[in-house]
Amino acid sequence: MTPKKIIILLLALAFISTSCVTKSKYLELDGKYRQCMSDFAYTNSEKIDFENKSKDLTSEVASLKMQIASLKEDSAALGRRMRIVERNLAKTKGDYDDLLKSFTDQNLTKNALLAEKEARLNELQAVLDQKDAEVKALRNKVANALKGFEDMGLTIYEKNGKVYVSLDEKLLFASGSWDIDNRGKEALAELGKVLAHDQNINVVIEGHTDHVPYRGSGNVKDNWDLSVMRATSVVKEILKNNEINPQRITASGRSEFLPIEMDDSREARAKNRRTEIILTPKLDELFQIIDNQ
Repeated sequence: MTPKKIIILLLALAFISTSCVTKSKYLELDGKYRQCMSDFAYTNSEKIDFENKSKDLTSEVASLKMQIASLKEDSAALGRRMRIVERNLAKTKGDYDDLLKSFTDQNLTKNALLAEKEARLNELQAVLDQKDAEVKALRNKVANALKGFEDMGLTIYEKNGKVYVSLDEKLLFASGSWDIDNRGKEALAELGKVLAHDQNINVVIEGHTDHVPYRGSGNVKDNWDLSVMRATSVVKEILKNNEINPQRITASGRSEFLPIEMDDSREARAKNRRTEIILTPKLDELFQIIDNQ
């Protein structure tokens, strides 16, 4: 029964029994009525308060539902982004692994090539060291064979991996001549013994003159002709040793154009009039290694 119905019932009872109730009873009923009205007012106030709270809660629930929906949407979006990031990460890792493998393979190949190159360089250095030792040994052999001629205008030295035997004009020829004298023949015979013993030596013989013009006749007309004739005479003298293969020897004339002294003194001109015998160990092995580089 609602508070309003209770109040109406009490009023009816009071009206009916007015004539027969005592004052005390009336006061009791009036007190109850007032209490009921107070309770009604309190209850109605609470009802209003509960309704307001209900509205607030309903609004809050609606707001929370919207937040939940937004969070769900954000979560779904984050999930999609996460899946995209995971796919990109997987692709990046795959690319990195491929790049690392390629880099490793290239390094292995590069290291193998470097090792092979280093081995060839070591081989080349070993051959160069061997050739250098051979040149020094050859110089010593030639020096020992020709030691008796050093004070007669003969010089032996090394240059660019070759042994040079330089013979002054006075040791071989008379002035303006290409006929070798006896002392020169003796020196060339001793050199020929060294060349016959070592077949792995190539020989270049160069004739040199001074800058004074040669006034000749017949086929020998100038310093070019004279330098060639002198180089050829030395070749023929060396080849008197039948153990020497002529294919190993080259004759050339340099005329006046490769002097060792530039001034015009008598001593300088005498030094420039010379024959140089250039001895070179065969470099076939060295050239083969270079070709394979």
